Parts: sequence; structure tokens; C-alpha cells
Amino acid sequence: MCGISGIAGVNWESAQLHRMVSSLKHRGPDDEGIYTNPNHTVGLGHNRLSIIDLSTEAKCPMFDTSGDISLVFNGEIYNYIELKNLLHEYKFRTSSDTEIILAAYKKWGPDCVTRFIGMFSYAIWDETTQTLICTRDRLGIKPLYYHINKYQITFSSEIKAILSSGVDAKPNWNQWSDYLRFGLSDNSDNTFFDGIFSVPPGHNLIYQNGKISTHRYWNLPLISSEISNSSENECINELTELLTSAIQLHSRSDVPIGLNLSSGLDSTLLAHLLNSEFKTSKLHAFTSSFREQEFDEYRHIDHSRLENLIPIKNITHSEAIPSLAKKLTWNQEAPFGGIPTLAYYDLHSRIKELGIKVSLEAQGLDELFGGYAYVRPYYYADIAVEKGWSYLEKNHPESKEHSNLIRNILDGSDKFTSTDGTTAINTSLLNPEHSLQTYSPPMFNKPYTDHFRNVLYKDLFHTKLPRVLRMNDRLSMANGIELRVPFLDHRLIEYAFTVPNQFKISNNTGKLIVRHLLHAKFPHNDIQQAKKSIVTPQTLWLQTDLSTWVEEIIHSSSFTNRGIFDIPKVHQAFKHFKNNSATNSFFIWQWVNTELWFRTFIDQNIFGTAR
Repeated sequence: MCGISGIAGVNWESAQLHRMVSSLKHRGPDDEGIYTNPNHTVGLGHNRLSIIDLSTEAKCPMFDTSGDISLVFNGEIYNYIELKNLLHEYKFRTSSDTEIILAAYKKWGPDCVTRFIGMFSYAIWDETTQTLICTRDRLGIKPLYYHINKYQITFSSEIKAILSSGVDAKPNWNQWSDYLRFGLSDNSDNTFFDGIFSVPPGHNLIYQNGKISTHRYWNLPLISSEISNSSENECINELTELLTSAIQLHSRSDVPIGLNLSSGLDSTLLAHLLNSEFKTSKLHAFTSSFREQEFDEYRHIDHSRLENLIPIKNITHSEAIPSLAKKLTWNQEAPFGGIPTLAYYDLHSRIKELGIKVSLEAQGLDELFGGYAYVRPYYYADIAVEKGWSYLEKNHPESKEHSNLIRNILDGSDKFTSTDGTTAINTSLLNPEHSLQTYSPPMFNKPYTDHFRNVLYKDLFHTKLPRVLRMNDRLSMANGIELRVPFLDHRLIEYAFTVPNQFKISNNTGKLIVRHLLHAKFPHNDIQQAKKSIVTPQTLWLQTDLSTWVEEIIHSSSFTNRGIFDIPKVHQAFKHFKNNSATNSFFIWQWVNTELWFRTFIDQNIFGTAR
């Protein structure tokens, strides 16, 4: 896990590349390297976090045996051992997964990426063709951004490195509109910075002769268009095999591994699988918590069933939030999820203190198997299409509570653009004179023939998961921690979209097959509760301990003068919020996120460029 950066083209200076590398030290505190080719048409930078093959020979930029191919790499190729057995003709000099990319490229070209199991973003410079190839993993677990002008392309793991190269920081108002009007933040290849883009997941970006092109190497709908004919028991066995394989591969490391553990179903499953895998060693299991008992998730975890895990509880306090929010705004480069994200950042600071460099997390099963409550009406809508409304009401009486939404889905009037569980988006608080009021909502494609898989696909690639992946990458890498997500192994994702929908939802309960798997493989575990949102004291703290901090922000001259919000309405809304404990706090955090971002990246002359 590392930070990568680079410039290809003409009319750039070495100092730009050095600044980029310097800005990413937190992603790779163990080593750094810079390469510039002889004719100065490319410069590659790397910050290393040593995980596989800790020797200096495994550092980047790395070169093939001919010296014509150079590489900077962020992430992990988990199946590097298996691939090495297929590449006998290449003379390996290291035992790293990094060198596998060079060897695979030499043999198979840019399409070598289709053979990789992992999370990754990398850049290959081919001196023979004067071509830059920037590649991102299938799900976009690892980030990769770029800026292009008529002279060069600049790329990096984080936007701040691109800004440090001299690219001016300007807000992308279309993206800000998506966030402020629809609660969306990572829904496209755009970023919150004008002129800076994200390489799409599952794509190669090619830069040659001053022009760019993108090539999709992985297309989930094409791979998983057909529904499996397997029985539920057969699916459970197939799913178990995939999960076990994913755990085994994601556990490969030359440094200690930890686990981020919550009381939820997915985290419990991951813990049990790891507990079975690491029978001869102990793993630290980290849980984020708060001092208020009603928000103490730690007390709901049955540690007695996980004998090979060492439980560690980290408590985040309200007084730390303003400082944490300032730090995290710098690291996130985009709006983030409030108190839960800040507490998770605090947790990774604790992980770092204990010397753990790799941590595993149970992310993804909700998006794959219908864990969120708001996706269930789409499942029932498919039943109504296939077998009729009367059949639905008779055989699935629990669907009646979703009747209105089901009808909206069937007639195409559902808010498919913004349905991701986000609530309390209060657009009436925006300044009516601002252009944000007139921007139309984004539209998402529907590649499947059924409503249910389409909404899961949207969550996976446009709404829920991209936001979570970006937030988790930044908060973990800010602490020099590699965060792995074995449940997002692409083989598992391809399989999940072929599992019959009726194995995912039943009686208004999601992730049915995951629950049955957990019960079948670990019968002593009795977790059967429905999916719940992470419960934190965000609303309580914003109404009490943090209310003065919020008021300082919304009464500040900078917040007032931006022209984004209707200031009198904002002040009135906050007074109402403090006196109403049932009010969702999302729109409050929107104010905080927006103001902190503009202060950090627009108001301050961070990189010495003109503002």
C-alpha cells in the first residue's frame, strides 16, 4: 500500500514531482523514490508502505529486466504467488507482488490486469512506445486521480498531490450540487475540484502523443447477466468456498494483520472466518466506541467465541471532534460521513500506535446481498412484474408496507438517482440565487433486466460503496494503515450477482443467504438481526457538546459570504434542530463539511499557487 504520482508530457519541472511525492508521505512512510526518463517525457513518484517483501529491492519506481518498462504501484496483488508460477520466463529479482505486474505486462500487455486478484492502482511507463498506462482495480478500492492540459497529464493517489504540482484548486459546482441537493459525493468520475477527475474503476487510462483514452477491462453486467440455477444449499457451499479463498489471499502479508470488528452480521462472519484461519496465532481486533453506554458497540460483541482475537476498544470523545474534522477534511478531499467517519479515523490512529500495518474490514455484503432496507421494494417490484400484484400481496404480505414505493418503481417515478438511504437533504436551506438550484440530478444506468440488481449495482458503483471506499482509504492511509476488504474480492462480486434474488431477501429481511451461511458454518452464533445503521452520538453531540462549534461555523463571515446557503434559514434550522431530538443530523453535517472544505482548499494558499 503506497502513494503514487507522476507527470507525463512536456513543459514540466522536476520540482513539481518532488512536491507531489512530499505531499503523500503519510501514504508511504517507509520509503520513497523518483524516476525521470532520459528525455524528460515522464516522471514517476512513489511513497512506500512496506507490506510484501520488506527489502529495499522491492521499492518503486521498479523496472523490468530490460529497463524499458517502469512502474509505480499502490495496493496489493493477492494472487501474486500463483501468477509467479505462470511467469517462469521472467527473471524475478524480488518476492514482491509489485514485480508480478511488470512480468505480467511483459507477457500479456495492458490486459494483464484481468489476471489480477487484488486492490490496486498503478502506472506503467513503456519507454519503447512512449506510452503511460494508468490502471485502477475493478471496484475502485484504491484511488487514482488525474488532470490533463495541452502539455501533460498529472496523476496521483490523492488530489492534494496534483494540487501541489501547480494545478489550481477550484470548486466543481456540478459535483457540489450533487452533494448539496442529492447527498451524492462519489457518484461519477468527477471530483469536487474543477478539472480533476477519477480514473473509472475497472479501466485502463492510456496517455500517448498528448491524448488520453480509456478502455474498460471489466464489465460486471456482462459477466453476471445470467441467474444461477443452484439450490440455496449449493449457493451456500459455493459462497463459503469463495469467502474462504478470499480470506486466505487477503491474509497474505509480511507484517502483522489486525481486524476492524463491529457487532454486525458481516463483521461477525469475517471474524469467525479469520478465527478459523489463524488458529496458531493471535490477531488484534479493533472496535470503535463512545463513552455513552447506548452507543457502546463493544458490549454487543461476543468475544468469547473468538478465542484467537485480542479485543481492543477505542473510545472517541466529543471534545476531539473539531480537531479531527479539520485533519480529516485535508485527508478526505471531499465531504465525509460525520461522526462515524471521524471515530473510524480515530480508531486507525490507535491501530497505528500498536504497530499494526494491515487491517481487514467486512465491507461489501450489504451492497451484494441486499442488506439495506431501502432496496427491498425493488425486490418486491420484480415479483409483481413476474407474477402479478395479487400474487405479491398474497404470498408476500410484508410487502404491503412498501406499496407506494413499489408502484413508483413500476411506473418509473421512483427517485432512483438519490435512493441510497441518505435522508434529511434540506434543499430549502440553499441560497435560491445560487446555480445549485437549477442543476439537474444525475442519472444512473440500469444494466440488468430486474429492478433489484439494478439498485444493488447503483449502490456498488455510484452511491454507497464508492463513498465508503474513498472515506476508508483516506482515513486509513492518513495513518499509514493498509485497509483490506476481502468481501470485495471481484470473484465474490461476480458470483453474488448470479445468486437468485429470493436467496437474498425474505420476509423483509436482507442478506438471507449470508445469515444462513453463518448459522450453518458457525451454529453457535445467533446473530439474526436486521441490518442497522451505525449508531453514533452524532445527533446528540451536535445538539449539545458540539453545538457551539457548529454555531461558530454557521455564524462565521466566510460561511455567510460564500453564497451557498440561505443564512437566516440555516440559523433558524439549527435552533429547531437543537430542540428536536428526532431530527436527522445529515443536513447539519453538510454545512460543516462544505465550510471546512472551502476553508481548507480554496481559502488557504496551501501550495503557494494563485487563489
